[in-house]
Amino acid sequence: MGAGGGGLSKDALQRIPLPARKPYIWLATIWTSYCGGLHGVNTANISGAMKLDPFVKEFGWTDIPEDTESNYKGWVVSSMILGQVLGVIIAGPLGERRGRKPVILLSAVFYTVGSILMAANFGSLSELLVGRVLSGIGSGSGMSVGPIYISEVAPLELRGMMTTFYNVNIMAGVAGSYWINYASQSVIPAESNWQWRVTLILQLIPAIMLFLGLPFFPESPRYQTMRCRIEAAKTSLSRLRGGLDGNNEYFAKELAELRVKMTAKAESQGAWDATKHLMKLCVHHPPTRKVVLFVSLIQLFFIFSGGNSITYYAPTILQSISLNDRQVLLFTAVYGCIKLASVFLYAFALTDRFGRRPLLLIGSTTNLICLIYLAAFLGTSDISGSASPSPAPWVAIVAICIFAIGYGFGWAPAFSLTASEICPTSIRGTVVSIAFIFQNLLNFGITRGFPNMTLSMHSYGPFALFAAFTFVGTVWVFFAFPECKGRSMEGTDELFSLPWWRIGFARVPEGGGGGGVVGKEVEGDLERQLSGVSVGEKLRDERIENVVERRT
Repeated sequence: MGAGGGGLSKDALQRIPLPARKPYIWLATIWTSYCGGLHGVNTANISGAMKLDPFVKEFGWTDIPEDTESNYKGWVVSSMILGQVLGVIIAGPLGERRGRKPVILLSAVFYTVGSILMAANFGSLSELLVGRVLSGIGSGSGMSVGPIYISEVAPLELRGMMTTFYNVNIMAGVAGSYWINYASQSVIPAESNWQWRVTLILQLIPAIMLFLGLPFFPESPRYQTMRCRIEAAKTSLSRLRGGLDGNNEYFAKELAELRVKMTAKAESQGAWDATKHLMKLCVHHPPTRKVVLFVSLIQLFFIFSGGNSITYYAPTILQSISLNDRQVLLFTAVYGCIKLASVFLYAFALTDRFGRRPLLLIGSTTNLICLIYLAAFLGTSDISGSASPSPAPWVAIVAICIFAIGYGFGWAPAFSLTASEICPTSIRGTVVSIAFIFQNLLNFGITRGFPNMTLSMHSYGPFALFAAFTFVGTVWVFFAFPECKGRSMEGTDELFSLPWWRIGFARVPEGGGGGGVVGKEVEGDLERQLSGVSVGEKLRDERIENVVERRT
C-alpha cells in the first residue's frame, strides 16, 4: 500500500483547542493505524519464511520440479491478496451497519486465526493457503475500515497527518517482518522448524496491539451520528476532544458538521445504485469518464511499477544477484528500512512542500533508471557460481535500494492519495472502492505470475516488463497528471474538461479561489446532461429529506 500526505503547520495546530490536542486523540489514531501493520507484516513475512531451509523441507519442496515450486510459491504469496479483496467487500457494508470498531476487531480475529493456522502447520499446503486467505481477509478488512475510523475521529486540522500514521505503519510492518526473518535465520538453529514458525507467530503483534488498545477508544462519532445516536456521538466526540462540550465553539461547530454528514448519509445511495449512477455519469459526462480512467491508470502503473512484486519476492530477487541466504535476508531488511524512511519523509517533510506531481515524476524516473539497470544486469551477467562477485552485483543491490526511495516518493503514495483527492465528492467513495478492487485483482495477477515469469522470461524479464510500463507511466504523468496540492475538488474537476495531454500543465486557482464558480458550472452542465437520465430522483430525495427531518 501507499502513503498519504500529512504535513502540519503551526497555524493549523493553534486553531485546535488545547484539550483537543491531548495524547488521547493521538493514541486513538496511532493505535488504529496498527490495521496498516496487519497488511505490512502479512505482505512481507512470507517471502522470507519461504527462503528458510526448514520451511522448504517441512513442505517437501526440496525434490520437486522448479516450475512446480514456482507455482506453489505464487499461490502461497498471492492467496493473501484474494483474501484482501474478500475482506474489503465484507468490511464496507459491515462497517456501515455494525460500526467501525467491531469490524476492526473482527479483522484482527480473522488475521489471528489465519496466522495460527500458518504457524501451527505441519507441511500441509492447503492449510497454509487457507491461513493466508483468512489472514488476507483480516488485513483487507483492516485496510478498508481502519483509515475511515482515523479520518472520522481526527480533528480536521490533524487529519492529513493522522491518516499518514496508517501508511507509515504499513511500511513499518514490512521492515519489521524482514528483520524478524533475518533474526530467525541468524539466531535459531538451521535444522529447527522454529525458524519459520517464529516468523509467522510474530506476525500476530499488530493484531495483539489492536486487541489490547482499541477497546479503550470510542466508536466513531460520525458513524454514531449517521445511525441517529446523537447523545452517544456527543459523548464519544467529547472523549476524543479532551472533555470539550457544547459550550465550546470548536466542539459545537464539529458537532454541527456531524449532523450535516448524517443528512448526507441518509441521502446517499446503496453500493449497487451508486455504481449504476457512476456508469451513467461515465456515459453522459466526459470529465467523469476521464476521472475514472485516470484513477484506473494510476492503479495500473502502480502495480506494474514493480514495487509490490519486489516487496513480495525481495529474497528471491536478491538471491538471483548471487547473495547467500544470510546476505539475502540482511539486505531485504535494509530494503524494508529504506522504504519506511522514504515514505516517512514523503508524508511528513516533502509532499506539502514540493507537491504530488513533481515528486511522482522524480520517483517514477528514478524507478525507471533502476529497473533498466536491473534488467540489463540480469540479462547480460553470468554470476552463477561466482565465488567473488564483481562490483556489478553490488551496483544492482544499490539500484534496488534507490528504487525503494523512488517508489516511496512516487507510485507508492500516488495510488491512494491522488485517488481520494482527484475524485469529486459525489462519486469519490464509489470510484475509490472500484479502483481498490481493480488494483488488488491486478496485484493478484502479477504476484501470482511473478515466479513463473522469472522462469519463462528469465530473471531479467519481469524487470524489463516493469521498466516498459514505468516508462509509459512516466510519460503519462508528465502530460496528464495534475497537481492537486492545496486545490479544491471543484478546481480539479475542471481539469478533466481539458484534453488529456494538457491536464498536467493546467493551472487551477489554489485554495478554492474561483473553484466554487468552476464547480457550479460543472454541476450545472452535469444536471443538464443527466436531466433525462434519472427521472424519479428528485421525488426520492424529497422523501429522504422528510425522513431525516422526522429523525432530527
